Amino acid sequence: MFEWNLLVLIIIIAVGIGLLAALFGIGGGFLLVPTMILIVELDTHLTVGTSSFVIIFMALSSSIAYARQKRIDYKTTMILMIASLIGSVIGAWATELVSGQFILVSFGIVEALLATILAVKKTPSELENITNITKNEGKWYILQRHHIDSEETEYNYSANILLAFPFAFLAGFLSSLLGIGGGTLYIQIFVFICGMSIHMAIASSIFTILFSSIASAVTFITMEQVQFTVGIIYAIGVVFGAQLGAYISKKIEAKKLKKLAAIMIIIIAIRMIVFALIENPV
Repeated sequence: MFEWNLLVLIIIIAVGIGLLAALFGIGGGFLLVPTMILIVELDTHLTVGTSSFVIIFMALSSSIAYARQKRIDYKTTMILMIASLIGSVIGAWATELVSGQFILVSFGIVEALLATILAVKKTPSELENITNITKNEGKWYILQRHHIDSEETEYNYSANILLAFPFAFLAGFLSSLLGIGGGTLYIQIFVFICGMSIHMAIASSIFTILFSSIASAVTFITMEQVQFTVGIIYAIGVVFGAQLGAYISKKIEAKKLKKLAAIMIIIIAIRMIVFALIENPV
């Protein structure tokens, strides 16, 4: 059983992780995993499984908040979720077969490059107009989306499901394999391939993470790789933090939020590379 001071510290850390995760549409695993290893001293395999378990509660809390804001594109996310769930289950089983160091470093480098693009390149939603939408009509793999959120902001975009499907599978696979939520990939899939605004992408990313984390956590539970006591303690904190993060997100202008999200993804990428090469060299 944990001492009270350690228990309070874990919950405070979890609140912060939940806030950042909801604010930027990420799973928070990049912070959950190292804190579980360094503070709680969990075994690496237990950490990955427990992280997936905690992410369920973060994503559920955030999804409820974003659902109230009407910023989740349910149709697009549910279609791509099929690929993500398959990837999540395969990724969970793959944790026993491969070493994560090379994958962490490669993933970190790719994420840093994608985040740089996110920061400097205009997204399809910033360039989209009625002509672009009309041009894509009639293509079976293009979803034409029209959305109005709770603040009466209107969104029009075209989602390329055929192109997004394999990337959604990869996001689900890597999220389970690395014990992260996968939001850093989901956001960029929704922004660059599906044409969403950053606010819609973050909300939809969180909703996708909810289901992919359930799939991976169930798999880890069957493999007895979840430490429930630690998971529940972290869950208490992330639930509160997620509500706060979702509230702050809607107050930030889209362009600023996009740049902040890009910076956060770069920080995550660097953190993963450092963790792989220095802190967890095995």
